Amino acid sequence: ADLEHRQISVSSLCIAAAVPPTTALRWIGSMCDSGLLERHADAHDKRRHFIHLTDRAIVGMNGYFLTLASPAHHA
Repeated sequence: ADLEHRQISVSSLCIAAAVPPTTALRWIGSMCDSGLLERHADAHDKRRHFIHLTDRAIVGMNGYFLTLASPAHHA
């Protein structure tokens, strides 16, 4: 979503996780507390919130994918 400049709502993330909503919400809360995700209210609908990766999470994900793509990883 970040690469495509799309916003992901909390409810959409819960559905995509394919786990019970309480489980997804608990993990979202934990990831927000640990600084990996940020939750922002929708400016047009205060009942809805969007989830964004933090800069720290983006750096971590980029590093992970670079490691997977490295020739040493495939050896």
